Amino acid sequence: MDKSYSSMGLVDPEYVQDIICWLKKQEQCSMEFKRQSPQMDKRRHLVDWTSVVAEKLHLTSCTVHLAIKILDFFMDGHDIQDPQLYLVCLGSLLLASKMEEKDSNVPKCSEMNAFTKNRFPLSDFISLEIVILKYFNWNLCLPTACYFAEMWLPYAIHPTDSHNNGPLVSFRDAKAYFHQYVKYFLDLAMQDSTFIDTLPSVLAASLLAASRSAFGLTPNWTKRMEFVTGYRMDVLQPFTGILLGTFKRDTTEESEMSCEDEGYVSRTSSPVKEYDSLNCSEVMDSEMS
Repeated sequence: MDKSYSSMGLVDPEYVQDIICWLKKQEQCSMEFKRQSPQMDKRRHLVDWTSVVAEKLHLTSCTVHLAIKILDFFMDGHDIQDPQLYLVCLGSLLLASKMEEKDSNVPKCSEMNAFTKNRFPLSDFISLEIVILKYFNWNLCLPTACYFAEMWLPYAIHPTDSHNNGPLVSFRDAKAYFHQYVKYFLDLAMQDSTFIDTLPSVLAASLLAASRSAFGLTPNWTKRMEFVTGYRMDVLQPFTGILLGTFKRDTTEESEMSCEDEGYVSRTSSPVKEYDSLNCSEVMDSEMS
């Protein structure tokens, strides 16, 4: 008999398997990323700037990740100079929000323009939208690692997991902090140009495995997650290794800088410091949630 979600002890939300299957087919049809943008060296700054704008507009993570994917591929096919780069960032974010957000949360062009001190005529936003849509053949159903990670997140931590070689006593608290690690690795993967042309499903599974490892969950990759994602650990290891390498450098640098400056904050601060500052009893309750 074929395995099913129920036979693995998982809840099978309606249409989840069909959605994952469709997303995996879509990612195989993605246009080729050639890494030929003359402005590639500015990408990290543009990603950070776009993320800040999205945060101030209260847009979702999936919106931001889709916006960055639109930005990456559009930049790859065009030579865009300042200050139009910022217009493209805003245009990508606007289109992504129309795909992902409720209508009431889609920002107005005037709101977006305020982040550039109203530098552009509002008609430029409409013209740019049409140019971007034509470039993508009017199809912005572009899978991102964030989509896959959110679909698989309910299965990525389980009450039977071990934490730092001990029992996971308070599942509720542990799950909350594990989610912070997933958010950290999602932001990290989005900022690193290495992962632009990595299949989103592979990247999502890799960052979930990295999150489990960084948080101290064992085993690092369960049979359960292998079944749900369709990926074995040996496939994910090259990407997980890069993510965990950056994580270790970040935590070391944060530790060193926090000794020098207690006010140090990074946009991709790891969750380690906040987690470690908790009393053990706060995380390891005697009651399972």
